[in-house]
Amino acid sequence: MRKALLASLLATACAMTPAPDHDAASLADAERAFAAQSMATDMASAFRANFADDGVLVGDGWSRARAAFAGQPPPPINLDWAPSHVEVAASGELGLSTGPWIRTSRTRPDEPAAHGHFVSVWRRNAQGRWQVEVDIGIRHPEAVDKPASAEVVAPGTPIAGGGSLEEAEARFVQASIRSGPRAAYETHASQRFMLYRQGRAPYRGKAQALMSDSLREGPTLWLTDAMATSRSNDFGFVRGTYADAADPQKVRGYFMRVWRREAGGWRVVLDVTNAAR
Repeated sequence: MRKALLASLLATACAMTPAPDHDAASLADAERAFAAQSMATDMASAFRANFADDGVLVGDGWSRARAAFAGQPPPPINLDWAPSHVEVAASGELGLSTGPWIRTSRTRPDEPAAHGHFVSVWRRNAQGRWQVEVDIGIRHPEAVDKPASAEVVAPGTPIAGGGSLEEAEARFVQASIRSGPRAAYETHASQRFMLYRQGRAPYRGKAQALMSDSLREGPTLWLTDAMATSRSNDFGFVRGTYADAADPQKVRGYFMRVWRREAGGWRVVLDVTNAAR
């Protein structure tokens, strides 16, 4: 009887235990393998092979990656990158990877390199393979060394309450319309918030991000194209377009916001935008 009770308690405890760090490690490995394929073959082949069928990236707006590269000749560039930060949901099927990239010319080796940071959300498919679901990034002048390892944020014990991601995003949007994005981040960002804006190296930490002069000041409307939450309901993202609240029909750019459920509810852990061309 005691053995049966003990076995039951152990099974319950295991069911409540978050996914181990190896989920984040496997995501980092998938990101590195993606970059290695890009360098060994070409960028187009690597993107076609590593994006999900419905995976999207930002070019001139959001577009399906596989379709964007279908039938296209390989770009004459070397694109290399590596993850410096990864985290996954407690359920282990949805995760974030971000880090520096460097682009050089294959045909003009003396041309200066371009630098930036990528942000990718990955999802495990039915066969357990990680595939890119959303990709967006920024360019900035600072050269950043390719990291040898990635910072890993291990999932905590799933936290109940705090409402849905959809409700959290709606509150963020209302605050942004009412008082501007800076006020929205001040209320809804995590203390470990990462802010990505074109032309600037990423800001790390809420205090540093809120001091950035790259934040839009006027009331801003964020329009959702897609939203997803992990099975464990502790991790998710929103992507779409943004516009001035006074002129909602004119798209000013594209965004992705990554959220995590913390003790105080849903909090933004990373926010990245690209201005429309």
